[in-house]
Amino acid sequence: MKKYLYIGAALFCVSMGTLGMFLPILPTTPFLLLAIWLFMRSSKRGVKMIMGNKLMGPYVHSYFSRNGIPKNKLKRILLSLWLTLLATMWIFHTKLHVVAILATVGIGVTIHLY
Repeated sequence: MKKYLYIGAALFCVSMGTLGMFLPILPTTPFLLLAIWLFMRSSKRGVKMIMGNKLMGPYVHSYFSRNGIPKNKLKRILLSLWLTLLATMWIFHTKLHVVAILATVGIGVTIHLY
């Protein structure tokens, strides 16, 4: 029974990770890493499916190889992050606590990605 719960949760994570490839609001890599962790406890075939997939594989290969995010992707990620944050800050410019929180999150994410 436990094995099937893990497989179900892993498939949910794979679907959320796949959606994250197309929706900027969902993270891709954490969902795929969680799916791999769940598959490692239930189905080795699931791990091979993610690692060998031409869309999902590159997200996790760079994590496991410890190479990090490629420079061109990192620039695009940070550009979209800061454009989105700045647009949101502009919308909420009268609420300084919201602007401060968004700026702190942006700085934290930027430092983490570097």
